[in-house]
Amino acid sequence: MRVRLASVHGDIYELFAKKGEYLDFASNINPFKPKDLNSKLLEFMDTIFYYPENEYESLRNTISDSMKWDLNEIVFGNGSIELIEFFFRVVRGKIVIAQPTFTEYERFARIYGSQIINVKFDVNEILDAVRRIKPDGLVICNPNNPTGEFIRKGTFDEIVEFAQKKGTKVLVDQAFIDFVKPYDIDAFQVRSLTKILGIPGLRFGYGRFPKEFAKKFEEVRLPWNVNNLAKAIAEYYLPKLRAFSRFVRRRISKEREYLLRRLKKLEIKAQGKANFLLCCGVDSSELFKFMLSRKILIRRCNDFRYLNNNYFRIAVKDRKSNWIFLKNLEDFKDISR
Repeated sequence: MRVRLASVHGDIYELFAKKGEYLDFASNINPFKPKDLNSKLLEFMDTIFYYPENEYESLRNTISDSMKWDLNEIVFGNGSIELIEFFFRVVRGKIVIAQPTFTEYERFARIYGSQIINVKFDVNEILDAVRRIKPDGLVICNPNNPTGEFIRKGTFDEIVEFAQKKGTKVLVDQAFIDFVKPYDIDAFQVRSLTKILGIPGLRFGYGRFPKEFAKKFEEVRLPWNVNNLAKAIAEYYLPKLRAFSRFVRRRISKEREYLLRRLKKLEIKAQGKANFLLCCGVDSSELFKFMLSRKILIRRCNDFRYLNNNYFRIAVKDRKSNWIFLKNLEDFKDISR
């Protein structure tokens, strides 16, 4: 069986990680899962024998109560990717994308015939592009994947306000927002439980859209787009998400600082405010092969715009896993001299 090593999802990373044979630093998944997650999955398993309620009234109310969002603005789907795809379906024309970032944005823009204008993930460059181009849409991942950069609320509010004056609709992908300080934005706002709960195989995304677009989404979304198991998990954990996220942020912050200190000693430049680090300073193709031989997976970043073969991304994991990765990175550096 041939596997495309450069692809992002559903490829060699997940193939090996599913077997439990490889230490997966390629996927940005929270290693500090809720202690009761497995038991809750088993508890809710019987829900799969029934059709979901198509109106999802209880789920909608849970999101509204937990996030303090207007019921008429709430959307949810089979992962946040369903909500992102909808944005590109209804907002077409000139689309500015802050890069390097999640590659699916460009793919959706092309599918729906939009003109893509790529700009660097820099506030001044983003504002300048909106001023010059007056695009139909602006897409920003915040915190950004793979760079880990994070735009704080005051600055992001200024971006959104400026864009709206130019007639530009803004999509902010907050898939990693729970690993920093969450905040709301007056835009197309998309979140996910995938990363924070560590459940990429159980698809659930949610968010806030302007009311007219939330209504459009309801009109076109497929029936039963959220399965009962995902619905039950969301309804159980969303009310607990604020407290759980604070716990995770403390753990991640400690391990992220540990990684940054050790990487600096190994002469690897690294950055990131969320649960992953963008690293630079070695041939990532050679490092990938070396780590693979040691049964460790990393994410090469040569397929991201503005990045090259010197960049790779790693997840922030527990101390034991981080130590194993660093020890093998040290070995790689030693034999590469």
